[in-house]
Amino acid sequence: MVFANRNQLALDYARFPGGIFNPSLAQHANAVWGMARCEPHDQAARNADKLLNFTPMQAVLFRLDGSLAVAEAHYDVHFENFPSLPWRAEDYRLFIFQDQLFCTHVLWVQGYNIGMALSRVDEAARTVTLIRPITIDGLQIQGIEKNWVMIPNVDTLHCLYSFYPEYRLAELTDLETARFRLTKNTKLQPPTNGLADKMISLSTVPQRIGDALYLLVHQKDNEMIYRDFLVRLNPDTLALEAISQNPVIAGGDCEGFWRGYLTAYSLLTLSDRAVVSYGEGDRYAGVATAGVEDLLAVPMVALGR
Repeated sequence: MVFANRNQLALDYARFPGGIFNPSLAQHANAVWGMARCEPHDQAARNADKLLNFTPMQAVLFRLDGSLAVAEAHYDVHFENFPSLPWRAEDYRLFIFQDQLFCTHVLWVQGYNIGMALSRVDEAARTVTLIRPITIDGLQIQGIEKNWVMIPNVDTLHCLYSFYPEYRLAELTDLETARFRLTKNTKLQPPTNGLADKMISLSTVPQRIGDALYLLVHQKDNEMIYRDFLVRLNPDTLALEAISQNPVIAGGDCEGFWRGYLTAYSLLTLSDRAVVSYGEGDRYAGVATAGVEDLLAVPMVALGR
């Protein structure tokens, strides 16, 4: 594995019996900021009593220092402009657009199946402010699949809605209403790198490295073990170019509730280091590092279109 150097983040796990996990990182205002889920009840308890899914939401905003250790962590995050009915947000993916910090996240509202939403994040005020649930003109939104990622550029923002078997891409038309229009809807050929011919989900916001964009995608195997593969995109057309022959990070030996669940949420480059943040076993939050040169040296195969 390229990302073999895994380290658990020193967050207040004792405070949340259900775990602090699925952290996402972004570079903003000359710092590396992260946001993660904080769960007072574990997944088994929430499965047994569905009402526990709609207890008041909690999250942590944290900053990492140069060694990727937690320099500060704030558990008093306020959620603003969210529904009046009981609701739940989870699985934040941070990104920068127009010099502002945003995130996508799942939004469940009791009695409704909303899907994915877009919010602004203010790390100084410790607020997450809902903009709107995301809509895509020309596409029927599925409320189940929740691993959409944004592709920010200087003047444009794209939403990568699905990866495989359909590569579906949309472009922002109105930020204040989180409205997008479908621009690509291509059925890909079956993978040739050992992945099964079934859905491949999105993991991370793409990161520009050199003259290409890179992101991670994942597929669970028959033993429910997450395996993340590196994907290369053309930065101008956002067309798929290649996928790694083998996974660059995977579960199977995780601490926490589920040994197979190592869920990647962000990919960053910091100087000569590539950094992945991940949830471990739906219980802990961690980061893994590798050399950028090592990452770019991963054998890749062309993606069929």
